[in-house]
Amino acid sequence: MIPGIGTLINAFSVMGIGILGRIFIKKEIKNFENNLLPLGLLVLTLGIRESLKSPDFILTLLAVLVGSIIGTYLKIEEKIEKLGEYLHNKFEKNSSGKGRFIESYLTASLIVITGPLAIVGPFLDVVEGNIELLLIKTALDCFLVIFLISSGGRGAAYSGISILIYQGFFTLLAFGFGGSISAAVSDAVAGVGGVLLVGVGINLLGIKKIPVGNYILSLFIPFLVAF
Repeated sequence: MIPGIGTLINAFSVMGIGILGRIFIKKEIKNFENNLLPLGLLVLTLGIRESLKSPDFILTLLAVLVGSIIGTYLKIEEKIEKLGEYLHNKFEKNSSGKGRFIESYLTASLIVITGPLAIVGPFLDVVEGNIELLLIKTALDCFLVIFLISSGGRGAAYSGISILIYQGFFTLLAFGFGGSISAAVSDAVAGVGGVLLVGVGINLLGIKKIPVGNYILSLFIPFLVAF
């Protein structure tokens, strides 16, 4: 098995299913926001479960706080939205629906990269040659993309780009430090990812707008503490 192949399968499968979805799903389900409510509940529940995995609550808290401060200063969510806008302008002929396109791209990207599978998967791929977790994640990601596209969120088709960038980083990290990553660090990262998923769930439920994109760097803090 070629190390890193799992992330490539994940990213290009999502891109491929996204392209097919855009071609064949002609009739979109109405009420985009209402259709996201079940997904919001699912993501919120998953986030709560994952956030409780962290063995060190203080580390999780500090990671989220430090990551959010840095991310807010760097305006990461704004940059993700600008990437979504660029993709819309480049690949969408219809100028209408730009807001929904960007929102669905941002939502899909955050969900597919903040879960623990996006971090643990690349490490198992490189260190053990096991891509089972990434294959499971691929199936879940493809289902998410099809759901969002059928609900009118055509921007979700491009979330594979986010997977390639984000998981590609962790794949490279695994090549350098894969054997020295402890279970405690993995659990801490999963806990931080759970907190971020809670934020995504709250956004999907329309309770409050949380700039989760600005918190992405929180996922890297446990690694910095470990090294």
